[in-house]
Amino acid sequence: MTRVSLLVTASLFALLGTTASCTKQASASGPAGTKLDLSQPSDQTITQGETNKVAISIDRTGFADPIQVSFTNLPAGVTVDGNSIPPADEKKDFVLVASPTAPVVNKQLVTVTAKGAGISTTQTFALTVKAK
Repeated sequence: MTRVSLLVTASLFALLGTTASCTKQASASGPAGTKLDLSQPSDQTITQGETNKVAISIDRTGFADPIQVSFTNLPAGVTVDGNSIPPADEKKDFVLVASPTAPVVNKQLVTVTAKGAGISTTQTFALTVKAK
């Protein structure tokens, strides 16, 4: 193989390695092999006075407890309906609610925390609030 071919091949492997892990997961392990994975939610945009859904996906290993979900660092005037994922589910859409007077913000980082079976893990996503 020529030197140029080796460089091209190495570059392709490097590129494939970086794109294969596009979905980010945060993991936490507990006693007796329990594990909780939380996928990174997609960035969201909401308009003042409206609602939007944010999908939260988890994966439990070694336990079947409900998962408590909390959102911190929400922009002022934005709340979330719901706070748990039932034992039989691995995904739930939580509803973001923006008041009509919620201040406009651009890409504020919101932290999502998932807790179950004595273990917890976090992820972040960017939330933008647009004017109506």
